[in-house]
Amino acid sequence: MKKLFYLFCISGIAMLIGCRQEGNRSLHGGMPTTSQQLDSLFQSHFEQDLFHGGVVITQYGESIYESYWGLADRSWGIPFDKEVKLDIASVNKSMIAALAVKAVEEERLRLDDRLVALLSGFSYRGHFHADITLHQLLTHTAGLADYDGVAEDLRQDNFLKFKRSRFTDAAYVDFISRLAPIGEPGKQFHYSNFAYHLLAIILADTYSKPFAELLKEKLTEPLGLRHTVSEGLNERLIPRLAQAYTYQASTGEWLENPFIDLSLSRRIFSTAADLSRWARVMDNPGWLTAASLELIQQNHLAGISKDVSYGYGWVLVDKENKSKMGDLGIDTPYIIHGGSTDGYKAMLININQGAYVISFLSNVGNRTNEMHLAQKITKIVMRRP
Repeated sequence: MKKLFYLFCISGIAMLIGCRQEGNRSLHGGMPTTSQQLDSLFQSHFEQDLFHGGVVITQYGESIYESYWGLADRSWGIPFDKEVKLDIASVNKSMIAALAVKAVEEERLRLDDRLVALLSGFSYRGHFHADITLHQLLTHTAGLADYDGVAEDLRQDNFLKFKRSRFTDAAYVDFISRLAPIGEPGKQFHYSNFAYHLLAIILADTYSKPFAELLKEKLTEPLGLRHTVSEGLNERLIPRLAQAYTYQASTGEWLENPFIDLSLSRRIFSTAADLSRWARVMDNPGWLTAASLELIQQNHLAGISKDVSYGYGWVLVDKENKSKMGDLGIDTPYIIHGGSTDGYKAMLININQGAYVISFLSNVGNRTNEMHLAQKITKIVMRRP
C-alpha cells in the first residue's frame, strides 16, 4: 500500500511538471487562461531577473491573480511572500494627496491656501513665490524644481550625498527654498518630488505630529492597511522589509542599495495586496466623500499641458484626457501612478473604476521596467492582442 501511494505521488508530480512544460495550455487544450498567461509572463521575467517581488490583480474587488517571486533578501535567502514590504516610491503621492484632501474635508486646510502662509512657522533663507497654492503643489504646477535642480555635488553617485543628508523639517524647507524655480506657478506642469515633500511637512505641521503617525492615524488604520507604514527614524527597524538591489552588468553582481536617510522624503512602505486595497478606495466614498474622490481624479492640467493629465497624486486617462505619462495604450479610462527609487519599483493601476486593479512591487530596480510590465499585464487581463 505504501509503495502504491509513493508511486501515485511521483506520478502526480511528473504530471504537474509536464503541464508546466506544455506551454501554458488550458486544461481543455485551448488558449491559455488569463492566470496561465500571467504565470508565463512573470516566470519569464523572474528567470531573466527582471522581476523579484509581488503582484496582485483584482477584478471588481475579487482577486484573480496573486503571486510572489524571488528573494526579498539575498544575503539570507529570504523569499518574497504577501507580508514582505517594499518602498512604494512615488506611489506614495496618491496617499499624501489623499491626506491633504482629507485635511481639506476636516477644514484644516484649503486648496487655495498659499504656501508662504502654510510655512509661516518656518524660517528659511531662500524664497517661495507668493502665489503658490496647495492646489498647485498637488498638481505639480507650483513651478518648483525637482532633483535636477540640486547642486552638482549633490547629484553625484546617484544623489547619494543628498539622500544621506539628515534633514529636519525646518532644514528641508530651507533647502528647498534655495532651489531655483523652473517657472511661475500655474503656468506649466513640472513633476516635482519637492512639492510633495513640502506637502508631507505641511500635513505634519498642520496636525502637530510626525508624518508617520499621521499616516497611521488618518489612513492606514481606518482603511485596514495593516502592512503599510512610514518611518522617520533611521534607528527604528521596519519589520519584514525587502532589501533593494541594483544589478552591475560589468561584474555580474547584485549590489545592495546603500543606506538612505528615512527622514528625507516621507517614504512609505507597503505590499502589493495593501496597494490593491488602497486603489479601490478611489471608487468607494466613505473614507473620503464622493466630491473629494471626484476632485482627486479630475484632470487639473486642462489648459496647462497637452501631454500629461494629472489629478491629485494620480495620472488619469480617459476619452477626453490623454497622457504620455502612464500611457498603457488602451482606450478604457484608468488612473495610474508608478514609482522608482533606490532599487525599488512600484506600480498601481485602477482601470475603469475597479473593473481591474493591478499592483506590483519589485526590488531589482534597474532590471524592472515598470511601465513595460504594466502594459503587458494590462493586455493580458483585458484580453488585448
